[in-house]
Amino acid sequence: MANIAQVSRLSGAGQGLLSIMIEQNPILRVAEFKLDPSTYQNYPDSLASSGSAARGEGDAIQSDAQAPIGVSKNLALYGRQITIDDVRKLDQNITGSPTGLKLIRQRRQRSLAKLLATEVCDDMTAGTDANDRMLGLTTLIKDANAAGQTAALGFTTAQQAAMLTQAAMTLDTDAHQNDFMELLDKEIQKVPGANALLMNGNLWARMNTIARRLHSLGQSIDQFGVPVATYNNIPMIPVTTTGIPSTEDDGVAQTNTSLYIVRFAEDLGTAFSTNSGFYFQDFPDDDVNPDAKSRLQFFLNLAVDATDAVRRLSRIKLA
Repeated sequence: MANIAQVSRLSGAGQGLLSIMIEQNPILRVAEFKLDPSTYQNYPDSLASSGSAARGEGDAIQSDAQAPIGVSKNLALYGRQITIDDVRKLDQNITGSPTGLKLIRQRRQRSLAKLLATEVCDDMTAGTDANDRMLGLTTLIKDANAAGQTAALGFTTAQQAAMLTQAAMTLDTDAHQNDFMELLDKEIQKVPGANALLMNGNLWARMNTIARRLHSLGQSIDQFGVPVATYNNIPMIPVTTTGIPSTEDDGVAQTNTSLYIVRFAEDLGTAFSTNSGFYFQDFPDDDVNPDAKSRLQFFLNLAVDATDAVRRLSRIKLA
């Protein structure tokens, strides 16, 4: 298991910027990252088996020949660059100190770090797999039957459609909420080892209310030492309404949202392939060009290894 800090291998200023990103984007605290090259292979688990594993003494062991088929995928590139003209550097001729320049650099880096992290985290769920953006969970599992899916990561459209449950429920009354929570419990069982429930902040607030009423709201401490609300011991992770909208269309109204049940794991789970984690290049102290530069970048894309590693519950209304 590897988190974003472990794969990024940062120190100093870069480590501080990543801490800001992690603090303000809860999905970064639970997501699994695995090291892969810029062009990597995704091998979905397509186990072919027959018969029973039970056998008598001296009998032949059941043989299940496998022929895994990998699908090639490229990392998506996200980056922001900051430039500061030398005119700011030369202010120290008047002030006698580079403190002002350092403050400008730090503030710009922190601001762009937050902006970059928000875009990357939004695309973890909403990425369109087009126009240089990564593949997001919403695009992998569309709110549609097999004919409306787009094959990705080596899964068939039928497999992708099977990862979807159209809840078609409104969480307005206690009775409706109870019905939804019963459905959620059933769906969680289809993702063995589920360790995250992803939803937007609006649904997250409603889920907290429901779980509190049902005495199933808990709290744990994530791997970065931050408290996180849980439902039946599974962390509930809020994302923005850009990442998971509250305006999804069910063919009748654009007032729906979705919830994702995820098993984040490097093997046979859901993860994000990367060759760098967060890649940071600071301003060089001895820069002689008119514009000193600092770069903040992520190179990553979605990797899902099994059909039971993630499920989408769509068509959820709050009112």
